[in-house]
This record gives sequence, structure tokens and C-alpha cells, in this order.
Amino acid sequence: MLTKADVATPDVIEGWLHDMALVTARKTDAGSNWMLEFTVPGQNPLVMNVVNPKVLPRAVMFVCGMMAAPGHDTAFNALSEADRRGFWQKLRSTLNREFVEFQAEGVVTECPKSIRITAVRFDDGLTLDSFGRTMSSVCKACADAVALFTEYLGDPGAPSSEFAFRKTATQ
Repeated sequence: MLTKADVATPDVIEGWLHDMALVTARKTDAGSNWMLEFTVPGQNPLVMNVVNPKVLPRAVMFVCGMMAAPGHDTAFNALSEADRRGFWQKLRSTLNREFVEFQAEGVVTECPKSIRITAVRFDDGLTLDSFGRTMSSVCKACADAVALFTEYLGDPGAPSSEFAFRKTATQ
């Protein structure tokens, strides 16, 4: 397990990401002591960040943000009021899971503008194994959000093998 000193710099976490064959880029963020950005490969690659928040210096936080494509907004507006409410209810129930937090920007009558999925691990419980499991939890929550948008709203205007939902690291 790590200590506060181990999470004071990104070196250990960056090493773990490299051990997982992920390429990292160091970024800056006013709310974080350090930030690493990386892409999880797959059919729908996810851009993610791991940060050490200034307000939680003993923690690392995974962050994955996604923004709805313009076509999703059009498809959402074509839904009945009951289906719009059903979408939001299913979004909440899908993303409401242990170890993962989420924030959806918008109101029940509108298509969510963005979704931000996060998970926090503190140094006293942080091992390579717990780090990998936490990253997996965030990736699964993101994949479920993408699947829900596709189920309800389709995949408007996407290139042949790319989901139209824009993946962004810190949205």
C-alpha cells in the first residue's frame, strides 16, 4: 500500500499505468497537484485522467467525462415525456454503483449535456490491484453510459466504428 508521500508525485501511478501498457501524458489542472491523461483502448476508446486533487492530497481520483453528440439532443427531443424521464431514471440506476460517482449535467426534460464519472482511492488502500479494479469500475460505468445512450438515442452520425459520444478527459 502507498503512503501520502507516494501520491505526492505521479511517479508510482504513472509506473502502474505503464505496467498496464497504457501511454500517459502529464497535464496540468488548477484543482490538482498532478494529472495524468491516458487512453484505454477498445472498440470505444476512453480518454481518462488520474489526478491527485488538492483538496484530497492523500487520494488519487479517476475521471472520465463524456459529452453527448448533437444528434443525441435531437433524438432525445423526439422522445415522449415518459421516455425522457425513463432515460434519466435508467441513467441514474445504471451509474449508481459502489465505488463510482457520477454527475450528469442537465435536467430531466433535456438530453444530458455531459456525464462525468469518477472514483477515489486513498493512499492507505491503494495497491496496483485496487488501482486496476478501480479503473475497471470507471471504464465499465462509462461503457454502460455509452450503451444506454445508444439504446435510447442511437448513434447519430458516427463514423463506421466510432461512437458519436465525445469522450473527454476532464469534462
